[in-house]
Amino acid sequence: MSVQLYLGDCLEVMRSMPDKSVDAVITDPPYCSGGFSETGRRQAKGQGLRSETLREAGWFVNDNMGTAGLIWLLRQMATEAHRLLKDGCSMCVFTDWRMVSTLAPALESTGFRWQNLVVWDKGNPGLGFGFRPQHEIILHYVKGTGKYYRKDISNVLRAKRVPAQEKDHQTQKPVDLIEQLVTLVADAGDVVLDPFAGSGTTGVACIQTGRNFIGIEIDPTYFAIAEKRIAEAQMQPRLEVTV
Repeated sequence: MSVQLYLGDCLEVMRSMPDKSVDAVITDPPYCSGGFSETGRRQAKGQGLRSETLREAGWFVNDNMGTAGLIWLLRQMATEAHRLLKDGCSMCVFTDWRMVSTLAPALESTGFRWQNLVVWDKGNPGLGFGFRPQHEIILHYVKGTGKYYRKDISNVLRAKRVPAQEKDHQTQKPVDLIEQLVTLVADAGDVVLDPFAGSGTTGVACIQTGRNFIGIEIDPTYFAIAEKRIAEAQMQPRLEVTV
C-alpha cells in the first residue's frame, strides 16, 4: 500500500494536491473543547482527562484557538477536502458534542451534504459526576450521493479507549475504531486522507485494511511518532476484513 506523509500545514499541503485525487477523508482535528476563549475551555471538564494530566501536559495538543478560529480552520480544510474528493465520497470528522451545533453547519456550507451523526461508544464512562462521558461524535459528510463498502456498520461504533499507558498522543483513537470507518467509506486500494494525522492511527488502519494513505501533521514530534507506527504496521501482515 502507498503511504505519503507530510510535515506541515494541512491547508498548504492540500492546496498543492490535484482535484478528485482522494477517496475518503477521515480526521480527528483539535476539538477546541466548547470554548470561545482559553478561559471557556479551561472551565470545561476536560472530556474525562484526569486533572493531573491536564496540569502536566496542558490542554489538548495544538488546541490553542477559540471556537471562531477553529471553525475558520476546519471550514478551510473542508473546502479543500470537497475539491480533493471524488464524487460520492465521504468525509468523517471527529468532534466534541459541544462543537456540533456550530461546526456541523459550517462544514456543510462548503458543499458537502451532512449525512449522519455517528457516535463512538467507548464502552465505559469517563471520570466525573452526573452523566459521565462515554462517547465522542463523528460528523459524516458526503460529496453527492454516498458510496459505501460494508453493510454491517451502524451509526454507533463500539471500541474501547486506548489505555493511557499505550497512548502516543493525548487524544489517540483506537485502531479498530478507525478501521470501521475506513472499511465502510473507502474500498480496498482507495486513497484515504487525514489532514490532522497526529500519531498516525488512520495510517495504521489503512495499511492493515489495504487502503492507501496520505497523512499531514504539523507537529514534528507527532509526525515522527506517526512515521514509526506506520513503518511498523507496514511490516505486519495485512488484516483480512470480512464484509
